[in-house]
Amino acid sequence: MLKEENNPVIASVSASTGREASEFVSMPLPASLFQGTDSVSGTGLSTAVDGSYATHGGTSSVVYQVAMDLDTLYKALDVSQSVSVGFGPIGGVSEKSEFVQTLRLTTFSVNIVVRAKHVMGTDTATAFKLKSGINPPSGNSELRNFFRSYGDAFVSSITTGSEYYAVYTFYAQSKEEQQSVSIELKANGIFEFGSVDAGLQTKLNKVTTSTQVRLAFNQNISGIANPKFPKPDDMIDYALAFPSLPIDAPAIVAFAVTGYEHVPNMSGFDPVAKNREFLVGPDGGGGLSRYLVAETELLNQIEWLKKIYAFYQGFKDSKVDEVQREAQANLDALNAQFLLYENDPTATLTKPALPSLDMGTPMLEYSVAQSPTQGGNGGSPFNDVDINTYIQNQTYVSAVQLRTGSEVDALIVTYQATAKSTSVQTYHGGGGGSLSQTLQVRPGQFIKKLSGRSASRVDQLRITLDDDRSVVGGGGGGSPFDWQVPSGSVVMGFAGRSGSRLDQVEAVYATLKSASWKK
Repeated sequence: MLKEENNPVIASVSASTGREASEFVSMPLPASLFQGTDSVSGTGLSTAVDGSYATHGGTSSVVYQVAMDLDTLYKALDVSQSVSVGFGPIGGVSEKSEFVQTLRLTTFSVNIVVRAKHVMGTDTATAFKLKSGINPPSGNSELRNFFRSYGDAFVSSITTGSEYYAVYTFYAQSKEEQQSVSIELKANGIFEFGSVDAGLQTKLNKVTTSTQVRLAFNQNISGIANPKFPKPDDMIDYALAFPSLPIDAPAIVAFAVTGYEHVPNMSGFDPVAKNREFLVGPDGGGGLSRYLVAETELLNQIEWLKKIYAFYQGFKDSKVDEVQREAQANLDALNAQFLLYENDPTATLTKPALPSLDMGTPMLEYSVAQSPTQGGNGGSPFNDVDINTYIQNQTYVSAVQLRTGSEVDALIVTYQATAKSTSVQTYHGGGGGSLSQTLQVRPGQFIKKLSGRSASRVDQLRITLDDDRSVVGGGGGGSPFDWQVPSGSVVMGFAGRSGSRLDQVEAVYATLKSASWKK
């Protein structure tokens, strides 16, 4: 399995599937036509049927689709497994199911999927029956034994070839924000679905660089040995060329399963078939599994929110903590039904109460303010802080330097966006004076105080961290000032005015607030 996550725009997404090895069991995948499978867990088992099949020739395509929900995302990626495989407690997780897990989807996520496919051929079962020596199960005891050996279905078609897929994920926090993303996509000519041409790259670049919604980019390749992944800016050219690449490591890019209730003389299989449909629905994406998805997406949003809280001085939100505990308990209750089915596919299954889903989804909330302005109105204005993305990207001031003589000639600030693993340096002022030492700021540290002297310009400036280290420079002109960030707030960066000197400065600071809840 080859996978690369390249998130240059706004956020990085962990390669972890979100499953702890100590809590979940990995099982073998189905790999051949007519092989038995547990379609709820995705596990490959022994073969109970045989028959005839037809082979269809190869095809190729390059398409895109906008997915506003998981069901559409699964269809866009042609994920062959039930949703429960990727989100349930036991799974033979395929490459695509695992890929979806790495996206860490939240309730209102929007995904743009670009998929290039080169199919060598598809084998499809045309007739099938139980193998000689295997009798139709009768009664619950025989059904349980049959299920343990052969599962609830068999592989009825299998497609081999190669494919490339890339996904931009916009982590909208509310239905309104989700709709605004959709409107923005359509305004740039990216509609629900369509074929891919070279112009799509320009449209994607425009949307992904202008959006104020947290964003990630992920991609995957199968069927090609030792592939080189394209950069996001080259993704469309790569996708268009992909079908012409030689398939030197053929992979299973899709398969379909058929329940044993459709095999001749298997009418007694209905109890298992009904339980399967109760868990995953008739198409693998319904039943209780849709609640698995809803609880997981809620927990993903809470996890992200609590990372923000932890990054900015450990903000506490008791309701978020309470709903997290409740959502985890609800997810455990759902998983218990899937585990019960795995132990006894004829058992009576029930839908547990899921009160956490009545709460909606938590949305990050904060207020922004500025310290008193120091200095005059010379020069041109600047503001380093994009309040729409700064906190979402876990940004902080990582270094500060000054150029000073009798006044403050320049303010030089480095900002580190932790979630993007990127940094940017801003320079406000001229080249006069002498350069100070760099005040290095470690993650978890923040500016607590601005002090100095000012009049028509900033005559002197001291920037002090919460560990009392500081950088200072300037002269004795002007009047003194001394400002400290309010308790519970963090300095995000600086605004002001500058030309040949630092004419004006103020701190921009944020105060985290309890999350709002959106349905």
